Amino acid sequence: MPINPRSARRAAAFASTAVLALALVACVAEPDGSDAPASSVSLAATALPTPGRTIDATPTAAPDLTGYRIAVVVGDESEASQTLLTAARDVAASSGAELVEFPAAAAGEDPVGDAFAEAVGAESDLIVGLGEGVVPVFDFETGKILDQEVLLIGAQLAEPTANVTSVIWPGATSRDTADDDGVTVDRGVDALGAGIASIRDGVSGVVLSLD
Repeated sequence: MPINPRSARRAAAFASTAVLALALVACVAEPDGSDAPASSVSLAATALPTPGRTIDATPTAAPDLTGYRIAVVVGDESEASQTLLTAARDVAASSGAELVEFPAAAAGEDPVGDAFAEAVGAESDLIVGLGEGVVPVFDFETGKILDQEVLLIGAQLAEPTANVTSVIWPGATSRDTADDDGVTVDRGVDALGAGIASIRDGVSGVVLSLD
């Protein structure tokens, strides 16, 4: 039976993360006075933060993503969502990623839910939700696909699972008052770069806060 290369990559990444986690836990568990380096504890705290924890982040260019498929869910036709979609297109073009877009329909019983379901079926390496319009659906559905990495841009979930990473900044948190002037293409590019780099480094399930 042929092996799906994307599934194989996910399995390998999961195995690597598990090995790293065990190694880091072993370092932290060393009794006082052991020869374990002092940096082990801080490394564990940095690499394996509690899901949902908010940590400071700096703008980071997306790494080379040749062969990497990103499924983008666009929750509405608002100016902010379209601006973030432009940012996603720019990141894909500069990094070599394949971008597949799933805009919510203008009508229907559950337009965002339908777009999300299509994104899940696209067998992507990463599902990206743009803006606060996707939050209700992502909040309900992402816990059902724990083997799928998910990235929210300009929004966050109340209780994210370990597969959901968010990038927020002042005016784009989905909790405080929204500020459309703070949602720019450059800000979206920075957020996508920081989020993707974090996930690729094995640090997921956190909220990254840009200044």
